[in-house]
Amino acid sequence: MGTLFDLAKYRKAKSFVHFDRTELMRLMNIYSQQVASGAWRDYAIDHLDGMAMFSIFRSTHETPVFTVIKLGPEHKNAGLFLALHSGERIKQSSELSKVLEAIEKRARKVVPLFKTKS
Repeated sequence: MGTLFDLAKYRKAKSFVHFDRTELMRLMNIYSQQVASGAWRDYAIDHLDGMAMFSIFRSTHETPVFTVIKLGPEHKNAGLFLALHSGERIKQSSELSKVLEAIEKRARKVVPLFKTKS
């Protein structure tokens, strides 16, 4: 007879990375300012293996304009935040504030395109 092994013990445990409350509040603060100006309309929060992503959309049916990624502990760049603009990396930092500054700087350039003259 053979020996039974519990394969669940040998699987690599997936880590669940998420944005904490303060990080999420800062992300939503910037998002709400841009929604109020009419530049952004939708967002999505995704949890992949070892990372959390906050994606921002101009329209529901488009690809993300901006994405903030938080990398988990098993990633080689553990604890880093990445900012992507249309899939291109624009900033990488261990501080969320620096990443958000890069997004705000790019967002300011986009907002005037959407404002209408009164």
